[in-house]
Amino acid sequence: MPSVAVVGLGAMGSRIARRLLDSGHEVVVWNRSPDKTAPLIDCGAIAASSPREAAAGNRILITMLADPLALRAVSGGPGGIAAGVHPELIVVEMSTVGPPAIRALASSLGPEVRLVDAPVLGSISEAESGQLTIFAGGLPEVVDEVEPLLGTLGSVVRVGPLGAGAAAKLVANAALLGTLTVLGETLALADALELPRETTGTVLASTPLAEHAKRRLALIEAGDYPRRFGLSLARKDADLILDAGKAGVVKTPALAAARNWLRAAESDGHGEADYTAMLATMLRDRRDGRPDYDGLILDLDGVVWRGRDPIPGVAETLERLRARGIRLLFVTNDPRHSRATQARRLTEIGIAATAEEVLTASAAAAYFAATGRPLAPVDEAETAEIVAVGGHSGFDYAEFQAAPATGVTATTIGKPEPHLFVCARDLLTGCERVAVVGGNLAMDIVGAKQAGLEAILVLSGAGTREEAERAPVPPDLILPSLAVLA
Repeated sequence: MPSVAVVGLGAMGSRIARRLLDSGHEVVVWNRSPDKTAPLIDCGAIAASSPREAAAGNRILITMLADPLALRAVSGGPGGIAAGVHPELIVVEMSTVGPPAIRALASSLGPEVRLVDAPVLGSISEAESGQLTIFAGGLPEVVDEVEPLLGTLGSVVRVGPLGAGAAAKLVANAALLGTLTVLGETLALADALELPRETTGTVLASTPLAEHAKRRLALIEAGDYPRRFGLSLARKDADLILDAGKAGVVKTPALAAARNWLRAAESDGHGEADYTAMLATMLRDRRDGRPDYDGLILDLDGVVWRGRDPIPGVAETLERLRARGIRLLFVTNDPRHSRATQARRLTEIGIAATAEEVLTASAAAAYFAATGRPLAPVDEAETAEIVAVGGHSGFDYAEFQAAPATGVTATTIGKPEPHLFVCARDLLTGCERVAVVGGNLAMDIVGAKQAGLEAILVLSGAGTREEAERAPVPPDLILPSLAVLA
């Protein structure tokens, strides 16, 4: 049998080398970190000192590397593959790197080197058992020469000229990642609609997602995502897919969403886990009670209480959110009661709160003015630089007359003007993503959006879903009540 070299001994490359060894081939191995060669040497492989040596001493050389940058690193330079080419050499590139990297590799190796691009579909178990699907692109006569060797690893599917294998792998992975994204978002929607997981599984069994749901639901419930295809590698593939789309002037918003979810999962620390761990990120908000928000501005009436009655489940929800480090600030247009009074009322219904966690329209006006100047009596109103008007039991006609007499244009601090929410946002220092939760479309949602904040409408207040869907300023999210936010 002809000798074969394998360059790149990651999860897939090492198993390909082992499969070839077990099939009786003489195998030469090289890896950037030499420690990965030791188990294969123990099984009979021969270590090469460089990619150049691996190419120079063998008839067939397989590359299985992480990305285009790694492929470029092993192919060029004095110790690279290109420095060891010879007339009999055939290079079989099996990584997922995209067509541009294949063209760059062909240019680096030179026209005299026969090259096949043959990326694989399948993972560790398929590599070990010789059941990979191999997309082969290249000259038919060159593919003929390497097909017996590749047949040891799996089924060879001829897809066209050089570069077609890399293209076919991106198409296959686009379908894989796109389907997983649809599954995750569908499950998140089912959670939002309060369908039990068992019911969701029954529903999906009658849809094109049936097989995927059947395979994934048990893993999701267990929070277990055994690694087969590393998430960071899947994110790299998604980047390649989007680059290919841009190069072909193809719009791929659904695949962009898949890439964004993979990036989010990578940021959550799942980079070394299986790519399906992105489902943990997609379902995290509703399954674990950890919203993306790290700060919430909460209106009181219609959100926390109605009149004097607390809204069921809200106290428990706020306790869970606080336990996860989410900061809360309660706001109200009511200028008649102090922050301390509102905090006491919250505490009485089971929501521990301090005065510093409450912002009234009066307090916001004080923050807004922040001048330190003395108050002017009504009969000296024309000397005022700032006029604050609030509702109070002693409000009379003289005060009403005094305000416009100053010649100062009045500024409304309370809702729906944005100042109350801007002030509240400033008080939530250190929070990166803040949302307003309100029960009134015209007051809370409009004010929040004017302040540049995300807005959540709860239907325990004055608004309805139908009104929200028709509103000129719609909320970002609609919930039955604050109690379901976690």
